[in-house]
Amino acid sequence: MNIPESIYLHYLSSLLDGDKKTCRSVVNGLLNKKFDIKTIYNEIIQKSMVRVGQLWDKCRISVADEHVATEITKEMLSIINMSKPEGDSVGKSIVITCVQKEYHELGPKLIADFFEFKGWNSTFVGANTPPKEFLKLVGERKPDLIGISNNFYFNVTKLFELIEMLKHHNPDQQIIIGGQGPKNCYVDVISKYPDVRYLNTLDELENYLTEISN
Repeated sequence: MNIPESIYLHYLSSLLDGDKKTCRSVVNGLLNKKFDIKTIYNEIIQKSMVRVGQLWDKCRISVADEHVATEITKEMLSIINMSKPEGDSVGKSIVITCVQKEYHELGPKLIADFFEFKGWNSTFVGANTPPKEFLKLVGERKPDLIGISNNFYFNVTKLFELIEMLKHHNPDQQIIIGGQGPKNCYVDVISKYPDVRYLNTLDELENYLTEISN
């Protein structure tokens, strides 16, 4: 079931106005109407933040406006996360990070929550994590899967450096990549690494989870 465009536009307008109360009301209303969580992620959370990014890029909103929208969205993710029923554990774990010098952590936080919804034990390390510290954590937790977010193309070099470091320590490590950084020019390069996959949407991620569970 798709969310009506009028609801999205109402949410987006409230988000741009910094009206947290109305945003909260919209999200709670969708949850109460039993809209699928992935649908809310796709058609409200991601769609609105993509639009916020476009407006910022065109200088139609300020950096402060973008930051306010981001902080409101973080609270909306918490509301959604708390509403999720306790599902059966699949007995697998993922650790998710951003490449060094990446400070946009909203996307990977959403993905971490999505994995929890799917029954995974999910750990989100956060933005701008030093590679050596991340490798230490991975060595301690030994996750089934690693997620890396790379939102800006000028950090793609850091992405490949991190992949190389992870593969050096564990050649069989499964890794997923998300974010806009590699999207246009580097997906083919990513595909040459064994057990490394670039996933651009939640639908692609869901298909991937089905694939690796078979």
